[in-house]
Amino acid sequence: MISLQKLKQAISESREFGLIIPVKRPAYSSWLEKSINNKLIKAVVGFRRSGKSFLLKILSKSLIDQGRPASNIFYLNFENDLLNNIKSVQELRNIWEVYLREIADPNFPIYIIWDEIQLVTGWEKLIRSLYEQGKYNIFISGSNSNLLSGELSSSLSGRSLKLEIKPFSFQEYLDYCKIDRGLYYSNKQKIDKAFSTYLKRGGIAEQFNLDEQFLSNYELGLVQKIILDDIVKRYSINNVNILQEVFDFVSGNITSTISLRKIVNRLNNQGLRVSTTTIDNYIRYWQTSYAIEKLNKFDYRLSRVFSRTSKFYCVDNILIKGREESNEKRLENLVYIELTRRFGRENIYFGQDPNRYEIDFIVKNDDKFIFFQVCLQLNDKNSKREFGNLKLVNKYLKGKGIVLFLDDIRTNSDSKNCIPVIEWLIKSL
Repeated sequence: MISLQKLKQAISESREFGLIIPVKRPAYSSWLEKSINNKLIKAVVGFRRSGKSFLLKILSKSLIDQGRPASNIFYLNFENDLLNNIKSVQELRNIWEVYLREIADPNFPIYIIWDEIQLVTGWEKLIRSLYEQGKYNIFISGSNSNLLSGELSSSLSGRSLKLEIKPFSFQEYLDYCKIDRGLYYSNKQKIDKAFSTYLKRGGIAEQFNLDEQFLSNYELGLVQKIILDDIVKRYSINNVNILQEVFDFVSGNITSTISLRKIVNRLNNQGLRVSTTTIDNYIRYWQTSYAIEKLNKFDYRLSRVFSRTSKFYCVDNILIKGREESNEKRLENLVYIELTRRFGRENIYFGQDPNRYEIDFIVKNDDKFIFFQVCLQLNDKNSKREFGNLKLVNKYLKGKGIVLFLDDIRTNSDSKNCIPVIEWLIKSL
């Protein structure tokens, strides 16, 4: 049982920013602020280090700034060492009762903000009980693989709203760097330099100020944290080596269609015997950690989706290995993540006809379609293919085709429907 003094200390430490200046992310903060007006449980999910805790701290500060008593904002981060002994729902109930009796002001509403709540076994039982009392405003977050939509839907069905946090977009990164993105060509040199960094390093704010020599070390530590805390412990996996190999294969082949058999064959060649069922499970575990996302094929001739034919993309470019030779993959990955931000991942597909002509991305936007081709360099050799594929897809689906490129070195560059990818990233469609 935690003492009253330590509980007060844990509350104070949980909502402190420390030496790191909080980064405002208006779209997410606006969602959280508006959600205060309803009594549904708010579940904040997303990839590790993507900023869930910071956004909840900003929310806590905003509530206090608006005049809510600090004593009535029950903010706890269960990764705090003072809360290490709070492992069961009964222990959580005990500290809740101490809080109500000794800290909360009964004359004002209570805001519950419990971060990394999945560390407490059976947490959802208490959350549900508190919700059903109708008196509290509840926000919860958890490490990605432990606060699953499946768990929420079964334990808190119809009682929750979900906000998925992604690493910084390029627009947010420019704002963080205090680079004006209003007029691209008037500030082109600074924006292009920032993009070069963002393309390689991605949008996890924690590593923005790291020296280049520490970046790979940071990425390795991040992946290991996901493996050990989010996957191995949860699913009781013994063969960590195969789990790592699966991720390395998927993240190294993000622009290609992937079959389970391909991965099995690769592991067999390395002397690792594993079934397709195991590989399928391991990929799903990586998906539940939000590290990778699945992209299904759209048969644009028959207007239907094939879930068995898939590609995978990483949630952030920091997870893509390699030097400049991987930049084409990084660019396509970056565009995919941006499309999911703008349209939702459920509306994004790739297309491929029987002759293997491919459309990088097909976006369903209401009743219309938008087709995207992505290339690092648009030149005289590949322009016919890129624009030709857009014409091909228009035989089956009518929509707008766009070629996104980083550099255009064509001798004849007056083609319509092509946009510099940086220009596209810094403004909405």
